[in-house]
Amino acid sequence: MDPFDKYLRRPLDELLVNQGVLTRPKADELVSSALEADEPFSIALLDAAVLTPWDLARLVAVHYQMPAHPLAGYKFEKELFAGLRPEVLHRHRVVPLAVFGRTRTFAVAEPPCRDLLDTLTATLGTSLFFFVAEAPEIRRVLTEHVKVVDATADTSWQRMFDSAEAEVSKTLKNGR
Repeated sequence: MDPFDKYLRRPLDELLVNQGVLTRPKADELVSSALEADEPFSIALLDAAVLTPWDLARLVAVHYQMPAHPLAGYKFEKELFAGLRPEVLHRHRVVPLAVFGRTRTFAVAEPPCRDLLDTLTATLGTSLFFFVAEAPEIRRVLTEHVKVVDATADTSWQRMFDSAEAEVSKTLKNGR
């Protein structure tokens, strides 16, 4: 049995429709919006003001049996982010919290999806534990602790190669 089955068995949009929080057409619209923006469904929910961050965290905690963990005042160790790709953390809105033996813990705003689970298990193994936290707090922590480099806008690597090329050319020209 998949240890993460409880997160995958019932998608969050389906749960919200069954709870009467959303209509099926509105849920489909928000799912499409999240996919187009390449962001978690929870962000589309909050942007549409369907739920408050606290109401979403409470709903996820209850229905997916995940403990809630406030992030305000929490100290984030730099080592926790090592080996995790910043773009994955930002795209899935997931924050590493701690390591207990071989178990890594994370804060998420919604149940982890298969893509995130596959990425984390490939990198860290299957001993993962998830807490739910409020989405704005997760965004704040990621903004403060995890820098994403836009490779198309970042030209510093080009300057490094240009500088090295100039040094090689100068050396060859001087006959050394």
